Amino acid sequence: AVRQHGDDASGRYRLGQWLDDGVSLVAISDATGEEQVEVFEHGGSRVQSWDVGRVHTMRAAPRGRRVAIANHRNEVLIGDLLSGALTLVDRSEAGRSDDIAWSPDGAWLAYSFWTSARHVAIKLHDVAGKRSVLVTQPEFRDYAPAFDPDQTLGGSVELVLDTLGRYQEAGLDEFIVPDDATLSL
Repeated sequence: AVRQHGDDASGRYRLGQWLDDGVSLVAISDATGEEQVEVFEHGGSRVQSWDVGRVHTMRAAPRGRRVAIANHRNEVLIGDLLSGALTLVDRSEAGRSDDIAWSPDGAWLAYSFWTSARHVAIKLHDVAGKRSVLVTQPEFRDYAPAFDPDQTLGGSVELVLDTLGRYQEAGLDEFIVPDDATLSL
């Protein structure tokens, strides 16, 4: 059955994502004239008072109440829907991050990152440690990071990269970050 979330007269909703409970929903609303993150749960909704700019991409974490956001200011942000905190993860001077992906346990965030006007690399962010590192060299236009969906908690994090065929040509189809990685790669 179809179920409406939000007020149909107040604005538009985009980039809707189910949260980890499978019942609550988060979306971008422009009801006030500025884009805002709105959470729909328990029959009502609440708006986060975050300055997110024009959101290009949003992904809800598969575990926990967090969303990753990429915006027109070339920023990657993580918003905690429980505490209300919004954290700047990274900002590029050269271009926006269109590809963001959570690890299955929600502990890691991978995203494309423009290092120059010609090169895009993949970065990996440790959410708990609040640190990001490049996991590919900024030599090409790397894009579309994705995690192995069968990853088990406490095991290794497997980040699968598709980088315009560069890895396939080299015989490398995946990049593995061990579970004891300190992000000083």
